[in-house]
Amino acid sequence: MKPTVSVIIPNKNCLPSLPQAIESIWQQNIDNIEVIIVDDGSTDGSWKWICQLCRKHNNIIALKLNGEGTSTARNHAVRVASGTYIAFLDADKFWYKNKLQQQIKFMKEKPQLGICFTNCELINDKSEVTHDSFTHSNYFKQQIVQHSADAFVIPKGAAAIFSENIIGTSTVLVRRDLYLALDGFDHNIKLVSDWDLWLKIALHTAIGCIKKPLAACLRKKTIIPNRIKQLKAVEQVIRRYERKIKTIDPYAVRSAHAHLSESYAEYYRQVARPTQALACDIKALCEQPASRRFRNILTDLKLTIQMSGYATI
Repeated sequence: MKPTVSVIIPNKNCLPSLPQAIESIWQQNIDNIEVIIVDDGSTDGSWKWICQLCRKHNNIIALKLNGEGTSTARNHAVRVASGTYIAFLDADKFWYKNKLQQQIKFMKEKPQLGICFTNCELINDKSEVTHDSFTHSNYFKQQIVQHSADAFVIPKGAAAIFSENIIGTSTVLVRRDLYLALDGFDHNIKLVSDWDLWLKIALHTAIGCIKKPLAACLRKKTIIPNRIKQLKAVEQVIRRYERKIKTIDPYAVRSAHAHLSESYAEYYRQVARPTQALACDIKALCEQPASRRFRNILTDLKLTIQMSGYATI
């Protein structure tokens, strides 16, 4: 029997968390499920553990790559997969019970959907839930209030996710035929290839959202060197899609630029460069006024004055 869904798990040195991710798949209450684990050059014993797991479960396929990157690993796995739907699950994340069941039901009820995603809870190193993915998104908080149903089709979906990348890869369920038709993840877009793919899909199909947090991930501390590379990648994606998105909703383009400027400001505060942070926060405020951005400007001014005082001592 053809699998209803193929679960794609890229793994690189995630052996401590991989068993929890796998266990969460068995809690989905779906009989015809396929699991494809791609080990991308692990050195922590993951491959041996994965091979042992395959001997216990005939619906698990193990693939081996040699450090080719997450995007390539996912694309390779999808080409091997045979499910009608594709679900992504990172090796350091896990799903709550019946996550897939709810998404499959939603997509069957709404055949115009090519992709849907759920909310996701962020967990600290004490296993405490700190917040969810929608907490700081004004757009999705408004959508949740406006829609009484637990799941809804997002109005102007491409513009909504261009405005702010709110989709966690491990919350996504997508039709495999659509994924393949659009060539999957672009490995040339480093660090934000997922956002690029969601936008590519959203320009071709409707997007669905489930309000509930049905996945969880361990919140990691931002690594400063990678952060600036990530922001440069975000700029690349904005340039790629902003002309098309502007025809759908010009406000979404201003919002995307505002979020980018705000992210740069946050980075500059982290590296003790408040003057640059101030310039970015002013730009963000001009692009999309918000009270938090005004507060950020006051913080930047205070830090700039403090650093100027230290410099004259």
